[in-house]
Amino acid sequence: MGEMNNKKNIIFFWLVAISGLLLHVVFWVFKTGMHYPDEIFQYIEPAFIRIKGFGWLPWEFDRGVRNWTLIAFYGGWMKLFSFLGADGEWLHRLIGLHNTILALAIFPACLRLGRLYGGEVGAWTAGIISALLPPIVFFTPHPLSEVPSMVLTTWGIVFWLEGRRFSNETKPAFKAGVLLGLGVVVRFFSAVLLIVPFIDYLIRIRQTKKGFIWFVTGGMVAIAVLGISDWLTWGKPFHSAIEYFRYNILEWGNAEHGVSPWWQYITWLWERLDRWGFVFFFAFIFLGMWKTKLIFATFLFGFISLSLISHKEERFILGLWPLMIIPFATSVSLITKFLSEKFFKSLRPNFTKTVVSVLFNSILFVSSAIGTSKLEWHWLGNLFEAQKFVGKQSDLSGCMFSGRVHLSGGASYLNRNVPLDSYQASLNHNPLFNYYILQENSSEANLARAKKWKEIARFSNLIVFKREK
Repeated sequence: MGEMNNKKNIIFFWLVAISGLLLHVVFWVFKTGMHYPDEIFQYIEPAFIRIKGFGWLPWEFDRGVRNWTLIAFYGGWMKLFSFLGADGEWLHRLIGLHNTILALAIFPACLRLGRLYGGEVGAWTAGIISALLPPIVFFTPHPLSEVPSMVLTTWGIVFWLEGRRFSNETKPAFKAGVLLGLGVVVRFFSAVLLIVPFIDYLIRIRQTKKGFIWFVTGGMVAIAVLGISDWLTWGKPFHSAIEYFRYNILEWGNAEHGVSPWWQYITWLWERLDRWGFVFFFAFIFLGMWKTKLIFATFLFGFISLSLISHKEERFILGLWPLMIIPFATSVSLITKFLSEKFFKSLRPNFTKTVVSVLFNSILFVSSAIGTSKLEWHWLGNLFEAQKFVGKQSDLSGCMFSGRVHLSGGASYLNRNVPLDSYQASLNHNPLFNYYILQENSSEANLARAKKWKEIARFSNLIVFKREK
């Protein structure tokens, strides 16, 4: 019987994994453009410059608030993809595909955390949600830091919490330290997810002194990676971490990029889960928090910390989703057990648990699918298409477009070593700029028509003009 259940579990594991893979790939296929400028100009463009030798670096690389570790990782993949024939747009798209597949690594992690607190029902509930929940899948096919950081920190939390159940915590504590530390190297603000594990090891130092030492040792390994990376790229160890802290916290520079109220993340979750789904989801989370105290505390500390920062983006809470899923899954496990024992004794317990958990999961999936469908799926996709088109013109010597440089596909989409700049009327006389991507019915487009520039292509609300020399 045990062997049969094990076989069923293996089959079900691969069924969920393959379903998750297909859903992630579908989202990747239908999402075009970018989610946020950072994915081009903090990751793709810097790596593209190292590979191709041309491109545009934003202000972060003048001051040094970014480290090159993740850029080097993405750049390695881009170099491989380039060797295999990919170029321009596909270097960006394939890194997005890599990330959306990488995000599936939280599936087995959530499976293990769910089993830790909620048995088999908790395991499969957590696993299925982590692999298929639309708000998670939506943000994964982008070359940003949130996805690898989420994977690293989630697995770090797995080893931390599983290790607490062992008499000898040294190995899991070391793994937890390394993974949580690397999660911070990849995304500095993920440091907020280190606080509760560190305090937990510190409180228990008398009973698990070796565990604390090995956790700190693992963290030191990650710190060494950052130190070496910054030393090789910025000339001194930890330069990026120091500048990041100075700019975002001491100078409160994060507010320069937009200020949102402290409740903004709650508002986004309300929208993403669709009203009643939000109430349903968080009612279950609060019910399960008593059994998942450490996970809930880690989530709460991270959520409050992010809410206190002026600049907010919905993608910033991607790494908190696994920490919300586990209390929810634990509640599903408790409720299904209660119902099967108190009200459905005549039915097989497994049947009752399966039906009830499927019902709860379905409510969450439907509500979150409705909420996620309201997000922008093709932001700037038309500009990227126009840039690709212009980049293929043999006589291209320079391009100007409506909008700001950091809201474009950069040199990686144009894929030509020619000037690329925002539209400026003062540069119209410059013979280098012979292609223009302009908003339909804009003053710039009207001026282009008045000058008899040739309209050669349209991409939704954008028109490509060619100026004859």
